[in-house]
Amino acid sequence: MAIRDHSELAQVGAATESACISHYGIRAQRYKAMVQWYQTVFHAKIQHENEFLAFMTFDEEHHRLVIFEDPATVAKPENAAGVDHVAYGFASFGDLVSTYERLKAEGITPFLPLNHRFTTSLYYHDPDGNDVELSVDNFPTKRECDAFMRTDQMAEIGRPPFGHAFDPDELARLYHQGVPDETLARIGLPEHN
Repeated sequence: MAIRDHSELAQVGAATESACISHYGIRAQRYKAMVQWYQTVFHAKIQHENEFLAFMTFDEEHHRLVIFEDPATVAKPENAAGVDHVAYGFASFGDLVSTYERLKAEGITPFLPLNHRFTTSLYYHDPDGNDVELSVDNFPTKRECDAFMRTDQMAEIGRPPFGHAFDPDELARLYHQGVPDETLARIGLPEHN
């Protein structure tokens, strides 16, 4: 699209501000296992399904995810370029902990729990090996998270290992003991131990 004048530029900016990621598609090797996993993890409901494709949602959007099977699909090489992970944000530590406990009871456990200082995150592998992050903000507001990302402390998080490991069972225990969110947000951090 060629921008002809500044008013068109303003219109493009306004359109971008209202845009969001509405859904993503996954080409699956293990179609049935993938559909079941996303149903379990997100309580996703199937909006439409046939023998090789399922449109799924977990909120008011008509679909957030489409999983499809294609016989030509091959495994993604390790460390291949492309999307590394998809992250889902939860509204509270309670939501993250209850999801962790529900999934653990189903045999689905995170391979990497990390405190990124501005979020607390649990990383999972879906049946095809795609990485899925479940996280909660460590600050009470998005504005505070945004401000943190502009600090020198972000330099620590912006390179491997990208955060500090923690025990998700300890997070759950502390949450159930009534520990305040401000303390939960520091789990795994060197100054917390």
